[in-house]
Amino acid sequence: MHYLLEKLQKDHRNLEKILDLLTSQLDHFLAGRESDFDLKIELLEYMEAYADQGHHPLENVMFSAAKSRVADRADLMDRLIQQHQELAQLTRTFRNSLENIYQGGVMPRDELEVQGREFIALQRQHIDLEEQEAFPLLDEMLEEQDWAGIIDQSPSHADPVFDKPDKIRFQTLFDYLSRAGKQGASPVA
Repeated sequence: MHYLLEKLQKDHRNLEKILDLLTSQLDHFLAGRESDFDLKIELLEYMEAYADQGHHPLENVMFSAAKSRVADRADLMDRLIQQHQELAQLTRTFRNSLENIYQGGVMPRDELEVQGREFIALQRQHIDLEEQEAFPLLDEMLEEQDWAGIIDQSPSHADPVFDKPDKIRFQTLFDYLSRAGKQGASPVA
């Protein structure tokens, strides 16, 4: 498997950790238990800062480059690119809702739950579609010259939590992950 696909799979494992943590925080909030709004907002900021600005643009370059090689599955590549735009909009909408509540705004819990559950479910479905259908197809169909072109066009964007930590911007997230690590607990417990 090409190293770019391996990198994207690693990103997916990290994104799944973020989605697990967000699910846990959302469950706590909706059950009326203590929930950390700073953490939830930082989780969405991370999704915007990395998934929407680094991870998905790299995939878009790959999917666009692959369309001519996978003509019978070009619709899959187009669908994934379109999903990236939709997921970015869902991220912004959900983050804005969380920030509004944090700043004293009013929103019915069931409306927030629908936004949160939809966001998480669609992110997971998207990751599954890429892992199960797109990545194996890319690995099989793309050749070295294709990968060289993809590398030349690829955005350079480091993961601000898992690769090049930005401990100022994501302080609440780092504190949470650090506490969970010291307690030997899962970061989503």
